[in-house]
Amino acid sequence: MRAVAVRTPGARPELMDLPEPRPGPGEILVEVEAASVNPLDLGIAEGHFEGRLPHRYPLVLGVDGAGRVTAVGEGVRRFGVGDTVHGQLFRTPLGYGTFAEQVVVPEAPDLGAVQRIPDGVSVEVAAAIPTAGMTALGAMDAIAPRSGQSVLIVGATGGVGSLAVQLAAARGAEVIATARPGAEKWIRALGAAETLDHTAGGVAERLRRIRPAGVHGVLDLTRDPTGFAAWAEQVRDGGTALSATFTASPDLLSSTRITVRNYEMEDKPELLVRITAEAAAGRITVPIQRTVSLSEAPAVLAPNSAGGTRGKTVIRIR
Repeated sequence: MRAVAVRTPGARPELMDLPEPRPGPGEILVEVEAASVNPLDLGIAEGHFEGRLPHRYPLVLGVDGAGRVTAVGEGVRRFGVGDTVHGQLFRTPLGYGTFAEQVVVPEAPDLGAVQRIPDGVSVEVAAAIPTAGMTALGAMDAIAPRSGQSVLIVGATGGVGSLAVQLAAARGAEVIATARPGAEKWIRALGAAETLDHTAGGVAERLRRIRPAGVHGVLDLTRDPTGFAAWAEQVRDGGTALSATFTASPDLLSSTRITVRNYEMEDKPELLVRITAEAAAGRITVPIQRTVSLSEAPAVLAPNSAGGTRGKTVIRIR
């Protein structure tokens, strides 16, 4: 089968011809129709999880995907041949990825979640929503904005941010989103009330000018510890500041004035059910901005290739 993989930790992703996998006990074999790209995939490719989780090489990349079950292993109860499924097909050892024509995954992945694709959800949306959607929904659950409250979302135009904007606005929150020039109209159409150009710097200072009383919550999707500390200072007493990239310092985490968290998803199966239901009901739009073929995927995974990307990139396998 064709797959995008790395041969060694930190190696350049490349299109390879690898043996077709076979499901073992408790596993399903999925013929992948579409997958989507996440920062997590780039981290795995660059070897950030070496020493933390077991790996197998060549390591096939990709954690989000959608497709049809073509075989099941002994003991599988939840799925059958012919089911169309999607999810964060994230498992150990790392290396059984979705950027491939076929993938083997446990029916209950130890690090992810998988379910049948609900009616009314396209395979592209099903592939695009798992990691970004679960992260956005879990973050909004943690911040819990109420109607009339304000939330700053830093990194709002990416996959997670564009969904978080919609979820926060749906709860009645006033969303202040960072967006580079040219993206303001697009992110406002998704629900942002105001935008701040992060490329001009001084986001915290400009936020202070437009919201002198502070905001009720902050969701930071960037990797800027200094920036996160400055944005957290603008959170009102009793509010919440969340970093989705683990940039909150120990000093910030010990704050008693506000709640500060390095956000990590919990109960992924429930989050997947809930966020996919939002898409199926038309209450959120999954912004797929780019679709590429499997042979084009290595270029998408090149260092710095995702800078300024809006929404989600989907890899169409079939």
